[in-house]
Amino acid sequence: MNTMNRIIRATICLMWVGCLWAQSDTRPNYHSFDYDVARAHEINPHRRTFRLEGVSSGFHQLRLTLIVSPAGNVVDATPHGEPDELKHWPQIQDEIRQWKFTPFKKHWTAVTAEVEEYVDLVPPGRLPRVHLPAPAVRPDSKVVITLQRMGCYGRCPSYVVMVSTESIVFDGGSFVAAPGKHTGGVDPNAVRDLAKKFVAADFYSMDSSYEASVTDNPAYIVSIEIDGHKKEVVDYVGSWVGMPEVITDLEDDVDALAQTQRWIKGSDGSPSK
Repeated sequence: MNTMNRIIRATICLMWVGCLWAQSDTRPNYHSFDYDVARAHEINPHRRTFRLEGVSSGFHQLRLTLIVSPAGNVVDATPHGEPDELKHWPQIQDEIRQWKFTPFKKHWTAVTAEVEEYVDLVPPGRLPRVHLPAPAVRPDSKVVITLQRMGCYGRCPSYVVMVSTESIVFDGGSFVAAPGKHTGGVDPNAVRDLAKKFVAADFYSMDSSYEASVTDNPAYIVSIEIDGHKKEVVDYVGSWVGMPEVITDLEDDVDALAQTQRWIKGSDGSPSK
């Protein structure tokens, strides 16, 4: 009887293994593309940072496996991470399933692709508790806005750009196309308009620094001076500790007004010295 039971169990095991092999043979075999390739195919850069209630300070990330149709639509999305991160997946999955890509191709033919992506989960922005009066921006106000992006343990571009009502001055450090000092012209009213964005964002009431307990990341320092009234904020992976998102927006606005890409990547024409 024991011999018969062993034979039956062995037979069941063989049948089970056979079923698994059959399933693996019928499983779709998609062409795989890594993170860097996936980003290059994004239509409109996808949101990488999600500010969610219930997320604590620090590093929280989900790795995503996406199945993208030949037309560039996300047809399936699978998150990977720790349970504390995975519990937030229902809040963000609808947006991720709406992501669009240019078609992935093999041998000049659009294919269904398996791609790798990542998203960071961060706490909601910590708005100022005390509101300090900001200087008024008058039609003749003198404005100086400075953005410094420091290096990292990697190839992060480092530079300082100063945008004032008189000029733009770019001082390139490492990993930029145009190291050293370069200057450009500027519309003073455009600088004053940007200064008004700083005022409207309550920038003068922000904390002086938002710094996460992590190493090897780039630090950003953004400051504004309106008719002698100055405010500076240090952003060191600030989103991890509740830095208001508007500070990142203002940093990007400084880059946009100064057109720093012409010196960082050498695009949009040659910089003047």
